[in-house]
Amino acid sequence: MPSVAFMGSHPLGERCLEELTSRDAFDVELVVTYGPNEDTWWDGCLYDRAKQLGHRVVTRSSERVVLKHDIDYLVSVYYPDILGEELLDHPNVAPLNLHQAELPRYRGSNVFSHAIMNARDDDHWRYGTTLHVMAPEVDAGDIVARRFVPIEETDTARMLYDRVTDASAELFREQLTTLRDGDVHRVATPQSAYNGERYFYTKESLDGEKAIPAERLADDDESTQLAVYDKIRALDFPPFQPAYTELAGNRVYLTATDYSDLFEGASVPSLGVETDAVPVSGN
Repeated sequence: MPSVAFMGSHPLGERCLEELTSRDAFDVELVVTYGPNEDTWWDGCLYDRAKQLGHRVVTRSSERVVLKHDIDYLVSVYYPDILGEELLDHPNVAPLNLHQAELPRYRGSNVFSHAIMNARDDDHWRYGTTLHVMAPEVDAGDIVARRFVPIEETDTARMLYDRVTDASAELFREQLTTLRDGDVHRVATPQSAYNGERYFYTKESLDGEKAIPAERLADDDESTQLAVYDKIRALDFPPFQPAYTELAGNRVYLTATDYSDLFEGASVPSLGVETDAVPVSGN
């Protein structure tokens, strides 16, 4: 029975761990994740879920405990830290990562946003998720399998994140047979075999992108209008700060998100205005 060290976070990490646990074909030796009291923006807690499933769990500061376990696979799903070569070389079969983007097109971070901003110029209206062998260079290992979803012209980055989460869970579920049968290296394809554009974005790649000058919003050039529209959608990822402009020293946020979703139907106090309410939404 293949043994696994699972390193991850996010609701997708929970879903993938549940899949591994539900299969009698795998032995999950250890789970490494955020601590239960760490402040994270997403719902759920992989630490708590792993405990509920009966696994041994440690936090990221103790990740090297993995080296004490004889494992066939190291599986990473939204694990935030770059792993050193000692950890990558430790599994008997392979270290694997479920990367929430199409490889080799999008390596690195903030790829939901950049994919929306690039879609129009590249005429590339799809977004991927990739299971790949991990290498010392970030997101550069051989590709085991990919799955794609469309990028819609009305998508925000958060909408794309939610859509690809489902596709990623399906891809992971499908590829467990590949792991069980030991076929990872047989099916893995070097990234050099793929054509197309290639991008790499750091965690700081959106720094300075959120401020949009008012004059650019007022520009009547169609290509400029579309670029601004795409940027607003690309930077719309609750609970993070969206794009904004400044008017007379006041910051005005620009979002396509439906505020009724954000406030979950909370009542808005009446101000005595008798005209029909106008929703503040870009949808």
